[in-house]
Amino acid sequence: MRRSVLPIAVTAALAFSAQPAVAAPESGPDSPASTVPNDPPTESDRVIVKFHDPAAAETTKEKVVEEAAENALSETKAPEVSEKVKSTAAQADVLELDRELDEAEQKKLVAEIQADPAVEYAEADRLASSSWMPSDVYTPYQWTLLPAQGGVNFPGAWDVSRGNGQTIAVLDTGITSHPELNSKVLPGRDFINDTALSRDGDLRDANPQDQGDWSAAGECSAAARPSSWHGTHVAGLAAGVTNNGAGISGAAPGAKILPVRVLGKCTNGWVSDIADAVTWSAGAAVAKQPANKNPASVINMSLNYPGECGATMQNAINSAVNRRVPVVVAAGNSAVNAGGTAPANCANTIVVGASDNAGNTASYSNTGAVVDVLAPGGTAQFPMLSTVNGGTTTPGAATYGNLYGTSMATPLVSGTVAMMKQRDPAITPARVEQILKSTASGRLGSLNLNPSAAVRTVASTGQAQASYTATGGIGAKWRSTGGAAKWGNPVTNEANAANGGRYQEFVKNGRKITIYWSSATGANIVENATLIGKKFIAAGRERGYGFPASGEARVNGGSYQLYRNGSSVTKTLWSASSGAHAVKETGAIGGAWKRAGLERGWGWPTTDEYTSNGEVRQQFSHGVTAHWTSKRGVWTTR
Repeated sequence: MRRSVLPIAVTAALAFSAQPAVAAPESGPDSPASTVPNDPPTESDRVIVKFHDPAAAETTKEKVVEEAAENALSETKAPEVSEKVKSTAAQADVLELDRELDEAEQKKLVAEIQADPAVEYAEADRLASSSWMPSDVYTPYQWTLLPAQGGVNFPGAWDVSRGNGQTIAVLDTGITSHPELNSKVLPGRDFINDTALSRDGDLRDANPQDQGDWSAAGECSAAARPSSWHGTHVAGLAAGVTNNGAGISGAAPGAKILPVRVLGKCTNGWVSDIADAVTWSAGAAVAKQPANKNPASVINMSLNYPGECGATMQNAINSAVNRRVPVVVAAGNSAVNAGGTAPANCANTIVVGASDNAGNTASYSNTGAVVDVLAPGGTAQFPMLSTVNGGTTTPGAATYGNLYGTSMATPLVSGTVAMMKQRDPAITPARVEQILKSTASGRLGSLNLNPSAAVRTVASTGQAQASYTATGGIGAKWRSTGGAAKWGNPVTNEANAANGGRYQEFVKNGRKITIYWSSATGANIVENATLIGKKFIAAGRERGYGFPASGEARVNGGSYQLYRNGSSVTKTLWSASSGAHAVKETGAIGGAWKRAGLERGWGWPTTDEYTSNGEVRQQFSHGVTAHWTSKRGVWTTR
């Protein structure tokens, strides 16, 4: 099967040594230029199409695409649809064509598809690939973390925050076992849905291990390339173990790492897979994937690809930001305007360029108005030391090595964001970006990251409990249900929620609650750490189920909470045997479940509603599966 190679550049350069981190030479020879990969072709044999009716017949969808191809490219040149590869988290279809299209053909086809009234949007799917600038220089000194020239002052930030309780999702090549990382790594996921790239013989699964992105001569470039262990390097920079008497220090040493594998062979990965990984990492649902039990506090993407930000990636980023999860992305290494590369040109991202050892913009770094902040990315002579693997192709022994690029700058910013979020868990991505930019000043220039100032700014405005008060309906609910003795003190000011509502966060001994208020529901408490609370957060908070219309209540050995969104009522239920799932009480299936006796009738929900074979279905613990179609209504099977 032919594969296109549209690049998402892993925005790093290889400066890697498989030896332990011992004293290194002050300089070293450049690697042969032949190891630098050629620019990959821009052809693609995939298209992403979001239909207004995702449940439409597959033959109908294929006909739309094939007729558009005939109109756009002529009958003789028009490709046919080979297969549906998958559906994205946004219920768009990824369709594989029987031949590759060049950029001009892609634009014509996409424009013609989008003109069909059945289509919400369409775009070409793209691949990510690496962009290396190799060097053999090796240094054991993490100059980038220190306040000396060229570095930034992380120790000044560590005095007030280390990112405790926060999770950094690293969307990359995966991760390998390493003593600096193993204690920090949470259960991640492999989102590569292409066996030609996955190298582990399967598709999406629970194993995010980096299988190696090496390539033989002529596969991805003229020369053979060793594995980069890029994801392991990025993870170490973001949150490697600190103060253990060995190795390196991560930017946010108290944070956890959520490894999400999106780049495989040749460091390639499809945009449609990466977008789903963004959605899952933030805690939202992705079809056929288990729920993420450890939603990210911040998402790191040290990658990029040429062209505009399509709806697939933008929707995923918006979904994360709506869940108050900042998305930090690399500007790219081509020394061009970053506005021409995605996801740097996507809205609602924090875009990171690279500075060199003198604190100036690195010669390779993309620049332009979309770049929000610079962080140390290193150079060939002064690269970035971090965790890597000693294997030339497949994983070997853990070691330390050097890379440089905007890929390396990005996790330093993600680590800073994690420390900011420890100080104020409810801080919005927009506020995070504003603080990073407003504190990036001093002798290194107006864009240079200042972790100490950024974290301390949040501390002075977002943490001191005495500076917050709870008033109005939210304050009344807090006081009437136990106040500070039960729920702790407010850690944020009251803030705007969706649809004219309000919310405020409270913390006691690390346990966080959010009190929401709306004119329709009044004030009610969401306990963020319970499985019901996590379900609410994963669904998009008030933008998903609506505002809580009750607190958590016990019933028949389990718990439930009600939510109202206009006239729609959703009940999330939990039991030890079924887990937490939502029933749409005002929907057809939920209404029938309610009339049948709630959890005493059909039982506890064991799934959310899902679509299968043109039906909406939901399963319950007493062996009941409820089905619904518009023609037949609701019926059950056992």
